[in-house]
Amino acid sequence: MPAPAKVSDEEIVAAARRLIERDGPAALSMLAVADEVGVRAPSLYKRFADRAALLSAVQQEVFAELGHKLEVTAARPGPQQALAAMAVAYRAFARARPHLYTLMFAPEVGHDAAGDAARRQAAQPIVSRLTDLVGRERALPTARVLTAFVHGFVSMELQGAFRLGGDVDDAFDLGLRLLLSSFGG
Repeated sequence: MPAPAKVSDEEIVAAARRLIERDGPAALSMLAVADEVGVRAPSLYKRFADRAALLSAVQQEVFAELGHKLEVTAARPGPQQALAAMAVAYRAFARARPHLYTLMFAPEVGHDAAGDAARRQAAQPIVSRLTDLVGRERALPTARVLTAFVHGFVSMELQGAFRLGGDVDDAFDLGLRLLLSSFGG
């Protein structure tokens, strides 16, 4: 009979998430997670094949959290108002959790079916409201344009790239208004 597990997958993922929030994805190691949950590092490999698998599990959780926030925000009346509110919520999410946000797009995590499903689910509120605004055929390409703007803006903001003065919030609002007005509706 196998020995009872000392720690659950959920506890391991939660510990990894805490470490990433504190130190960033690059600093995460299986040893640090093991120390955090009070087990020996080799026992983690019974649950997660490697560091990338653990990063992927945290990444999926973060995408689910963002998707939930977007879903709640998508309930605003009118597709343009909902999209604007989702863009603001996305930006707030990234600013509040910069290390987890970095993990969402970290190349070392790789791609797998579960990760792709998490991304798709997180994007669904945006695609759905854009379908209302621009139609089914243009919804996904338009979602990519909107996401590229918001992600690019947030990434630059988190890296401290806006150093020429002026109000960054006003710049975000201007870019969002210009972009949304080009979508029609």
